[in-house]
Amino acid sequence: MYVTRKRKQYETDEHPVLKNGLEKLFPADQLFSVESSLDSLIPWIEYVCGLDGKTVLVFGTGLGGTTVACALKIGSGKVYGTDISADAIEKTSIKAKAYGVSEKVELIHMNDTYPLNFNDDFFDIVIMADVIEHIVSERGKYVREVFRVAKKGGIMIITGTPNVIHPRDRHTTGLYFIPWMSSGTAYKYALWRKRWKEGENLDYAGRKGTSYWHIKSWLKGFRYEVLNLRPGFTSKYLKEKGRVNSLKRRILFFPYKAFETVLAFVFRIPATALMPYINHLFIKKTE
Repeated sequence: MYVTRKRKQYETDEHPVLKNGLEKLFPADQLFSVESSLDSLIPWIEYVCGLDGKTVLVFGTGLGGTTVACALKIGSGKVYGTDISADAIEKTSIKAKAYGVSEKVELIHMNDTYPLNFNDDFFDIVIMADVIEHIVSERGKYVREVFRVAKKGGIMIITGTPNVIHPRDRHTTGLYFIPWMSSGTAYKYALWRKRWKEGENLDYAGRKGTSYWHIKSWLKGFRYEVLNLRPGFTSKYLKEKGRVNSLKRRILFFPYKAFETVLAFVFRIPATALMPYINHLFIKKTE
């Protein structure tokens, strides 16, 4: 994949947990995925609705970063992780054992994650992190299915998904207009630009994200509240959690706060709907 990132403060030359050979089981960009989730997503969840004692679904557990991070904060609750990849389930299990949370995690391998084998209104929190872009077809039915199993009053969290209204593919190739092309054209163009390997599925890798408006259309018929539309939803979090911690962020904070307020009150659009990635979108099921 094209994705590059800066080294985080918590990243060290030797992983504190995944070592003695375990580190070789995971790609470099997934080695610190638990720590990354503990640094970014988990504080958001604890701020909005809390994790302790909750029942949580991680739809598309991947290599276990989100699942294990939730389990570390779940207390007496439980985290369920589903995936269509047997390897992902195995790797998540390895991570859960390494971090000492195996008893708080239940992993389910499914050839198809539709339908989910859970009753309506089963989970307090359902999470789709870095997953929608990897669903090649019929995304709406999967999003609706995940929302179905959320309790009334429960929360759906969508995060880490590229925003398709932006022309640049930031997730796989780094090329402009890849998200807007047809599958065949995008693949041929990426090969021609030497940004993709022949034979690899560019769609499955996540070259095309979604939009806030797609998500809303998929949830038609459900009753819900987009918590991001509450006054100062993001700016309050950033301020209260000490995230305005650099000169650049301090300079940009008040313009962002004004931008967020105008979008929410005037246009009823959460700020994340216009960002390159749809991050920390919190949707509360009301009925």
